[in-house]
Amino acid sequence: MMKILRTILCTALLVAGLSGCEKVIPVINLADNLEGSWEKVCSEGVQDAGLVIWTFSTINKESQDPYILTIYVSDVFSGDSEAKYIYQQHQNGYPGVGSSTPEIYLFELDHDFMQEDRKAAYTPAARYYVKECSKDKLVLTREEVNVDGPNLIEGDVTFRRMGLCL
Repeated sequence: MMKILRTILCTALLVAGLSGCEKVIPVINLADNLEGSWEKVCSEGVQDAGLVIWTFSTINKESQDPYILTIYVSDVFSGDSEAKYIYQQHQNGYPGVGSSTPEIYLFELDHDFMQEDRKAAYTPAARYYVKECSKDKLVLTREEVNVDGPNLIEGDVTFRRMGLCL
């Protein structure tokens, strides 16, 4: 009887221990949180002499296509610059399960050829993994960039939503 009780107790402790180690994977909801203007946040101790704003928007609210990203950079030394890209949201796997990480693909706004069905085809510019996207914080990790020469595409970057006091 004591051996059975000890086996049951050990099994219960093992199950409790394993369930306590479960990692909670946050669900990133781009559809509700991405659209709007985001200001780049510099790392602690980094002095920046400018302003970087990414604005995610849509041209046609009814169709939600295409999505436009406007990158605005104001630099004390080189002045103001602006670039526009088409962006697409992509989700690998299922949200909240395993290694599902949303991605954002950027495409150059000027198309370089037409497909047979007469729809514009766009040149890929960059791909980002979305590490966090809440109502007030956006964290992106750049995975690749396909743009030659100078551009306004950042590497890994953290933003805070414009208009919110944190």
